[in-house]
Amino acid sequence: MIDFHTPTLADKQWINAKIEETGCRSCEYTFGNIFAYTAKMDIKVAEYEGCLVTRCIFGDELMYCYPMGNGNKKAAIEAIIRDSEAFSSELVIFGMVSEFADELESLFPDRFRITFDRNGSDYIYNSDDLINLIGKKYQPKRNHISFFKKNYNWSYEKITADNFSECIAMNEKWIEESLYENKDELIEELEIIKLVFENYDALDFVGGLIRVDGEVVAYTMGERMNEDTFCVHFEKAFSKYRGAYPMINREFCENELSAYKYVDREDDLGIDNLRKAKLSYYPAIIREEYEAMLKC
Repeated sequence: MIDFHTPTLADKQWINAKIEETGCRSCEYTFGNIFAYTAKMDIKVAEYEGCLVTRCIFGDELMYCYPMGNGNKKAAIEAIIRDSEAFSSELVIFGMVSEFADELESLFPDRFRITFDRNGSDYIYNSDDLINLIGKKYQPKRNHISFFKKNYNWSYEKITADNFSECIAMNEKWIEESLYENKDELIEELEIIKLVFENYDALDFVGGLIRVDGEVVAYTMGERMNEDTFCVHFEKAFSKYRGAYPMINREFCENELSAYKYVDREDDLGIDNLRKAKLSYYPAIIREEYEAMLKC
């Protein structure tokens, strides 16, 4: 039996240790992501046979992350199968990179149906590319940034407790001006962002913002994934300021992320405009992810 519990800040050290042991470069496997989405996805965690096991319920779907750490993964997956039997929904193991999918098949031959999840695949960029934007392919980005710099009285600063409230106020206004039909989702996301700000230092988050005439018009933040990769979890900008999105992206990377080789900007959720935007930065890697469902 897996002794699941709701994750708290007290779990950060051992969860990060298990993630580090595995060396996974995928946004699902960061403590900040687990902590921030605990309420939304009813996330539970446990240490079982030397592995981090994570369970969540999203809507009516029961999902588990692939076990993390150097422990007995076969035993952990067997325990996941037993745990899932208490629920009526189908067991899904999600966010698996190709190495995990291969390992799962080797541990449980023909027990799982494994499918490629393009919508959940992470976009990973060379930090130098995001900072320098060299080459013809980045000319549109450079044009937008040049326009922004020439036409707005702007400044960049790091996010600290002194400007949390301004970022939240900007986000609230961004929701009001958004054309997205389901604004309840945006409001729900803002509650997650507020939770991150409430625990910002304890989560070791890093962020940056752009001001125009003293007012926040864009901000972004995320956390260290491992020694060579930083994961950007949230990014907001007013589209009425031409170049605001490429500007916050470049300034944040230059000022805060130059020590990292890679920047993970998460997946596109299958949203066409988001996919187009992420591809326009020419990722070094699209980290393929897979889902596995237990065969009947």
